[in-house]
Amino acid sequence: MEEKKPIYTLTLSSEQVKAVRDAVELMMRLKINQPEEIPRAVLNWGEGLEVDEWCRRRDRAEPYLHLGFKELFPTLQDVKKDTLWHRLYDLYQVTRYAIHEAEHPASQGVDSYKPMCTASEPLAKCEWRRE
Repeated sequence: MEEKKPIYTLTLSSEQVKAVRDAVELMMRLKINQPEEIPRAVLNWGEGLEVDEWCRRRDRAEPYLHLGFKELFPTLQDVKKDTLWHRLYDLYQVTRYAIHEAEHPASQGVDSYKPMCTASEPLAKCEWRRE
């Protein structure tokens, strides 16, 4: 008889689920060789960093980020075969959709698309409620 796998439940605040979404998106993008996304993920111009300074830092760092990636990952795995990437993408879709439904249900856009499973396991569930 096969032992059942555990299922985990997280209870997150609105800001915590956004942090999970952003972390998953960054990891997903790094797995497909988009290191230029690092500054967008870690530098906030709304917290004392002006837009021009943010752009200057991003532009100066980008060539080094790509160079570093080529050194660290000379041959990236094909994303079609990368099961972690598909899990990340599914988590990103699920969290992005739940945030959209909770905060902007009447608007349209990519966040309003229902998640589609790309991994070999069922989609995660991300339900929300008002307290």
